[in-house]
Amino acid sequence: MIDENRKFGVKGLIQARDFLQGLLGPSIAGIITTNYDLVVEYALGSKLFNYGIDKQILTGRGPYPVSTWRNPVRLKGTLSLAKIHGSVSWDSGGYYTDGRRSITGKALLVAPTSEKDIPEVLRFTWNLAGQVLKQSTRLLVFGFAFNAYDQLVLDLLRLDGHNISSVLLIDIAPKLEAAKQIWPQASITCCPPPPDGGALIYDWKKSL
Repeated sequence: MIDENRKFGVKGLIQARDFLQGLLGPSIAGIITTNYDLVVEYALGSKLFNYGIDKQILTGRGPYPVSTWRNPVRLKGTLSLAKIHGSVSWDSGGYYTDGRRSITGKALLVAPTSEKDIPEVLRFTWNLAGQVLKQSTRLLVFGFAFNAYDQLVLDLLRLDGHNISSVLLIDIAPKLEAAKQIWPQASITCCPPPPDGGALIYDWKKSL
């Protein structure tokens, strides 16, 4: 569940929390991801992010299941999260507090293939991603492969990222040339991910 404290028994989630919360501030327009998992949701909790809908209520129980009907899980954060390939916590009927949609085979997921089209049910999320990009002049790209077959995503980054002037690629094998084709007007810097999340936050803020 998104708001359960036991999630931080996982070391990787603690690192993700510290990294993401270190970025928060009025200058951050939002997060765009092609990942289906709930790492961002777990790391930020319902008080720090939204899916583009103000005070949206999620379906499912929260940390105190007995009182869920009185106190439903509501997204109160101001940071927009656009999951453009869907999520294990979404299906065609709504948004949930856990990832069990993937267990039932009904999760709203879009494979990154060349034949992919944007499902109408995800159109709002793609529009949200476009808004985040249009508001941004600096971009932190973490582990994105810039695969040529995922043309819709590349087009999104290119067309709505026309205001981007500075990009930092954090990757063990950064795709510098591919990034230059997307943002020819931007200053692009590469940085391999350091072992310490705090160092990573320091490095990217200094570089951009």
